[in-house]
Amino acid sequence: MTVTAVVQRWLLRLMLACYVLAGALPGPGEALRGLVLRMPMGASVLTLPMVLLAMMLFNAGLGVRITDLRVVLCRPARLVLGIAANALLPLLVLPAVALGLRAWPDPGEAEGLVVGLLLVLAMPIAGGAASWGQTAGGNVPLVVAMVIGSTVLSPLTVPLGIHLAGRLVGPHGAGILDDTTTVDVIAGTGAGVFALVSVVLPCLAGIAVRVALGEDRVHQVLPAVKAVNLVNILLLCYVNAAGALGQVLARPDSDLLVLALGLSGAVCCLTFCCGRWMSSWTRCDRPDGISLIFATGMNNSSAAAVLAAGWFSHRPGVLLPILSYSLLQKIVAGAAGRPSRPERRS
Repeated sequence: MTVTAVVQRWLLRLMLACYVLAGALPGPGEALRGLVLRMPMGASVLTLPMVLLAMMLFNAGLGVRITDLRVVLCRPARLVLGIAANALLPLLVLPAVALGLRAWPDPGEAEGLVVGLLLVLAMPIAGGAASWGQTAGGNVPLVVAMVIGSTVLSPLTVPLGIHLAGRLVGPHGAGILDDTTTVDVIAGTGAGVFALVSVVLPCLAGIAVRVALGEDRVHQVLPAVKAVNLVNILLLCYVNAAGALGQVLARPDSDLLVLALGLSGAVCCLTFCCGRWMSSWTRCDRPDGISLIFATGMNNSSAAAVLAAGWFSHRPGVLLPILSYSLLQKIVAGAAGRPSRPERRS
């Protein structure tokens, strides 16, 4: 077994170790997160987390085979359903979460949790949905097409989802957000550009490079790309976590930590259950149904963490549910991907 295969197998444990390291030694992570590259035009800047995220999406695009996408486009109904379900589900889930949190004694903490979940649920389908779906026996070309479609549409769907969800949980909705100004600014100016620059363009660049290199050359470099990507994922995990866990553990609040974990886990399980219900309701065959489950249940939490770190670095409570969601959705995906036990014959 290669080193890359071992790391892939232990990825969840290594991510948890990155969280522990970020809580115990946040200084290097905060220093790395503060590295900024100023762009020659305008006042735009690139941070290290944005670069790491772009590299991760580029590698994801490099793993996409165009021939697989062509097959899926011949039957677009399942593809449209998966993308639409992932984009619209936050509008149903977040108001219920906000109503439940109105009983929480600290409105600031409740607001931070809702904003964190709002950001992660607004993100496109996670690239990891393809690998988890493949392990579970899903229709891999279909779930890859869902990931690409959701990613390409993210400059439109992410700001719109953030804006609508902010209205639903704002003063005229569930009322958990007293001031939706920051959320509206992110939706109006930050989220669309962020999705285009850090998510869409790197992914399309990866696809274009694969087409230019050809399948034979790509297969030669893919093992090295996978190794680099695993290091990239763990470094991004540590850098994002250092911004929140260092501040949280400096002033520990066990109730808030338990609530963030419990709420993120409940929402994550709910999204997977909704995907399972839709696959049953639409009478999908098993491979298509598995693809729909993972497309509905998995969001790009890394992108949400990078966006939150840029806008809410002073509020670690916003990053807490995102980091919790990032870890827990992989646990839920592992459980959802286990093959069902064969029925015993009497």
